[in-house]
Amino acid sequence: MAQATPQGPVILKVTGNLDPADPADGEVLFDMAMIQALPQHEVVTSNPWVDKPHKYVGPKLADVLTEVKANGKSITLTALNSFQIRINWDKVKQYDPILAWQDDGMTMRVRDKGPLWFILPLDQHPELRRSEFTDMMIWQLSAIDIQQ
Repeated sequence: MAQATPQGPVILKVTGNLDPADPADGEVLFDMAMIQALPQHEVVTSNPWVDKPHKYVGPKLADVLTEVKANGKSITLTALNSFQIRINWDKVKQYDPILAWQDDGMTMRVRDKGPLWFILPLDQHPELRRSEFTDMMIWQLSAIDIQQ
């Protein structure tokens, strides 16, 4: 599916160290249908920006990285407003973060932190409640860049 062409508006661009055999010239674009076609996972958790636990749905970041044949441990997440955060994949992959497109059964719009929100399971792993990790939970995610 990584070679598929988005049919709808592009909501995520993945760049960087991708499989050089991939004809996408180092860039893979996803529309919402492509994100929804990946295996979907639920995370029920609270976070500093909501008043109670919410149920988030989306693909695991690991599945997105596998889909684009990514090779790297340093991942930069970029929001629509150009805010960026760099994460060490080895430090967070064990927590199975997701790229949530749904919040409590509703598709997230840009004004509701969508279309994608990087979600960590804070309630299941209290050690993630430190700013080192909550600062990674970027919303309005629009781009991912993978480096060594």
